[in-house]
Amino acid sequence: MIISDVLRLSLGSINERKSRFALNLLGIIIGCGAITGLVSITLGMNVLIYEQLEILGADTIMILPGGLDIEFGSTLTAGAQVFSNPKTLSWRDKEIISKLTEVGTVVEIQSKYCTYTKKNEVYTTQILGVGFEIFELNKNFKVKDGRTFTRNDKSTAIIGSKVAQPDKMDEQIFEVSDRMRIKTLGLPQEKEMTFRVVGILKESGAIMGVNPDEMILIPIRTSEQLYDESGKYTMLQANVLNIDKIDTVSEKIEDTLDDVSVVTAQTAQKIVRDVTSIMGAVLGGIAAISLVVAGVGIFNTMTISVNERIKEIGILKAIGAKNMDILLLFLLEAAYTGVVGGIFGSGFGFVLGRIIGTFVGLPILISPLLWLLVTLFALATSVFSGVAPAWRAAKLNPVEALKQE
Repeated sequence: MIISDVLRLSLGSINERKSRFALNLLGIIIGCGAITGLVSITLGMNVLIYEQLEILGADTIMILPGGLDIEFGSTLTAGAQVFSNPKTLSWRDKEIISKLTEVGTVVEIQSKYCTYTKKNEVYTTQILGVGFEIFELNKNFKVKDGRTFTRNDKSTAIIGSKVAQPDKMDEQIFEVSDRMRIKTLGLPQEKEMTFRVVGILKESGAIMGVNPDEMILIPIRTSEQLYDESGKYTMLQANVLNIDKIDTVSEKIEDTLDDVSVVTAQTAQKIVRDVTSIMGAVLGGIAAISLVVAGVGIFNTMTISVNERIKEIGILKAIGAKNMDILLLFLLEAAYTGVVGGIFGSGFGFVLGRIIGTFVGLPILISPLLWLLVTLFALATSVFSGVAPAWRAAKLNPVEALKQE
């Protein structure tokens, strides 16, 4: 038999068994859709985290108190961890780092909590005492309205976009030049202080577990006085003068200071890549189980098809069809299911991923390579599932097959 005859017969067989083909196709589509949907969400999350980490700047390092277990992925939430860490860095630590010839500016950050009242509504939020140079180092702090801090600022505040306009409000509750009265949290005796809003931050979103949109920034010296913690810092942020020496500087700081962790954008990206790769593999593997189940369905369907078409196989062999022709005939039927199911299933997965991503606020990465790989995987699964029934059909004795009713 020539290949065109085999192709025509395989397509005719599918046409005669539309409902059975549709059921197999549905299983493949669901499996491929689950794989591409979950993996595309993971890839999109990876891209989002990378974009956030780039905000740190390639020459910026963060010095955190204590030995955060950054080797096991906690860098994703390192900010949240350090801001709730009882350990602190001292002014001596800052002086030691500042004296390193490879280090430029060093900025102190002190994290606390406070409450404030507006329109009879009490709000609780995080308040950061920061050095005025923070806006030079941290690109995540961009002022939309107003100005940044100056060296002489004392009772001034820069507020996040969601402090200025909470989610449930239709308009801003704070404008530049407004006054806000802040009450401390976490002190034996509550203290109050009035601040003048000099700036409102541009909306940026969370990075490493910290969301500047929901924060209030005040000058570091004011924070030290307000919370009675002079010379104690939650974090230090610095820039390295020569980016090529950033790893050397990080190692030198960790060796010089006791019990600290240094995080750079590069190390954070590497850890994120490792964590999300494992996450993607696990999610993809779970989704692939449904594709394997679809493969079992193809195996069962083709086994039944062989049993139903034994006499047809005998006739084909009697008129000259070889074992390889019969084998190819049945494998093509399985392959059609894999290719069609893979193409449409992958497309369905991307659509599903985009819907979920829109709902949860994650970007979705539509990758042609992922589409191709999932389709090839579906094809391989289908063909592999059809090998045993196809081989059984090919090995049938034509005389015995013709005797079957």
